[in-house]
Amino acid sequence: MTDQDQDQGEPAVDDLGAPAGRHRGDGPVLRPPHSIRTREPRRTPGPGRTALLIPAAALLVLVGGALGSFSWMLVPSCVLCLAGGIWLIEAATGLLPGWVLKQLMMTLLAVPAVATALLAANASQGFVLETRGEVRSGEVVRVVEHHGKTTSYECVLRYRGATKAPGSLNCGKSDRVGDTVRVAWDPGGLVEPDLAEANGTYRFFAVLALVSEIALVFLGEFTVVLGVVMRAARRVPAARGPGTADGPETGGAR
Repeated sequence: MTDQDQDQGEPAVDDLGAPAGRHRGDGPVLRPPHSIRTREPRRTPGPGRTALLIPAAALLVLVGGALGSFSWMLVPSCVLCLAGGIWLIEAATGLLPGWVLKQLMMTLLAVPAVATALLAANASQGFVLETRGEVRSGEVVRVVEHHGKTTSYECVLRYRGATKAPGSLNCGKSDRVGDTVRVAWDPGGLVEPDLAEANGTYRFFAVLALVSEIALVFLGEFTVVLGVVMRAARRVPAARGPGTADGPETGGAR
């Protein structure tokens, strides 16, 4: 077979049995089997990295709760709260051995996480209403009771004279028809209207939110340390192995 026949027929084959490529005279480079990349299972973050990221996750919960009072930021608020809270709880309890202990610590971590978000929302709402809101006195003319997963109450209000104050707002079980209430609302509609509180009440909620945030971080770090200690305690008996408790083996009879 001539060289011309070889060019028009089957491609040339190198010593390894692979067709010779045009870019190289000796054909394509064959990757050995041991160098082929395989997808490894995703590793969970170590204790040190988890401990460093817990404050960041708790901060997401705090920021998400503060944004929750703004109606147009409801979706980002829920995303931030869920992302920070779920990651913190899952990462911190992932180092714990045993299902019962994990469920217990998950419950303990969920309490300050929810409290942080709710208190931050109350603090931001009160701040907006106090700094740029208007206050007007009104009379409760009807109390509407809404039934669902939880029971809520809505007070229908009546004012003297023309006003842009809201005609109704959420109230409590203790509110009755004929009560006189002071209503605070934001003319720009940034936050929902509410019953007017004493000046500086939002500072009280802000302090409670920060206390709950610190408790969340502390409890998360404690959970990580607890998981590391318990895992280390379990490794010690396993490292010793069977028969080490009886002391070293004796040699043969002399």
